[in-house]
Amino acid sequence: MKKFNIALYIFFISFVGSCFQSCDSFLDVNENPNKPMDKDMTLAYRLPSALYNTAYQESVQLNQLGCFWGGYWGLNAESKTQYANIQQYNGADIMSERNGIPIWENGYTYANNYYLILNQATEEGSKVYGGIARIMLAWHFMRLADIYGDIPLDQAFNMDTYPHPEYEDGIEVYKKTIDLLTEAINMLKAKRSVAEAKPSSDDIVFNGDVTKWIQFANTIKLRALIRQSEVAGQESYIASEIDKIKVEGSGFLTESALANPGFTTSKPNPYWSNYYRSTDDKETSAHTYIRPTEYVIAQYEALNDPRLAHLYTKTSAGKYQGVIFGYTGNDDQYKMANTSVLKGPKENKSEAGAIFKSATQSLVLLSDFESYFLQAEAAQRGWISDNAASLYQKGIEASCTYMGVSPSEISSYLAQPSIAYDGTIKQIILQKWLAHNSINGIEAWNDFRRLGLPQFPNSADETDSSVRPKRLLYPETETQTNVSQVKKRNITDITKDRVWWDVH
Repeated sequence: MKKFNIALYIFFISFVGSCFQSCDSFLDVNENPNKPMDKDMTLAYRLPSALYNTAYQESVQLNQLGCFWGGYWGLNAESKTQYANIQQYNGADIMSERNGIPIWENGYTYANNYYLILNQATEEGSKVYGGIARIMLAWHFMRLADIYGDIPLDQAFNMDTYPHPEYEDGIEVYKKTIDLLTEAINMLKAKRSVAEAKPSSDDIVFNGDVTKWIQFANTIKLRALIRQSEVAGQESYIASEIDKIKVEGSGFLTESALANPGFTTSKPNPYWSNYYRSTDDKETSAHTYIRPTEYVIAQYEALNDPRLAHLYTKTSAGKYQGVIFGYTGNDDQYKMANTSVLKGPKENKSEAGAIFKSATQSLVLLSDFESYFLQAEAAQRGWISDNAASLYQKGIEASCTYMGVSPSEISSYLAQPSIAYDGTIKQIILQKWLAHNSINGIEAWNDFRRLGLPQFPNSADETDSSVRPKRLLYPETETQTNVSQVKKRNITDITKDRVWWDVH
């Protein structure tokens, strides 16, 4: 197997960057004269680009939406007009083809990458590449179903046969993608021939480690089962799928799934270059105006949480000061100079911050602390026999370690009575939420929709505290090309129309 070519990676990044802004159809797989011909693309060349795209969307596009709607981020007073569509829950603007957020378009474009890998892996008889492709297809279909509800699945990638692909119910999408994960695991565990292609350095997440991919699949499956925990009538289905995980026996992730194709200071991690420093080491506009909410700072302070000092700067007054999401006033306390900012090396005496460590840091696809908190909730619900308190503590330890907290600080934090596990899901979700801050905002929003936890304030722009975003509208690209399917769903209000598992 050829080593992953870093020059080709750089080419892919430049292509992906332009596609991220301009791709307007998830079925647009026409040949591009500026990229290698399809017939010349080996599995080893396809996989790193596909994995990078997924991690990019997770860390930048989805994380951003979730950090605003999940209680972490607001804006300083000078920047209050930024992200107006998100702050005002303006579904029509968000779905706009011209100025909206192309989560649907990018999600299907990136899923199509794995569909092509799967087809090629099937033709070439590569079980490992085929298994990875199935896992990542499941990942994208679940993400799309979480955000839009009913979506195309079986008919998604064959435009000639299905120019107007039918939407499938969200619950059916989940069942099919969970089955896809099971198929992937079985494929990864199957006997392989010596000559069969297997990824190594082109796998920018696990370097070809099949066991870790299986654990990753199990963890995604557990996330999907936890997601539907509040839906009546799902108990027997959940139990049967949990049993499959137990029988399979590989368990769940104990280390983070991180994607890094070889970031450099000139080709940096895109989360870093979007939200912290540009390639010429200038502060980005997003870092200038994004601020922590008062609520998130108050939660860390109330728990004497050592992560606070690693996450944020203090103001000139010697305190941590947040803002109000959706705030439109001009009070001095919420101005740029008087509010805390996410800390990176420039604000931390050249030392790594909790979130911003270096331009070459890896993108977080799925963290070890999320894995532990998912397991803790499953144990609390009686789905697995593991000790919920131990898993809860492991989740905190893993989060603190990632954010640069010292072992002694972690021990002191865990020794506090307020941190000791009290047996409730509420406490698990609070610590999961504190851990996901600015790393995986989309999961914070998902948990809030599922459970209403933690109870962070609504946007100041919304007068009714009960009105919250529950989904996104289908994008204009769909209302223009697949209007009959969109009309069948009759989704008109992102604050009223829920996805299938949101029964809170």
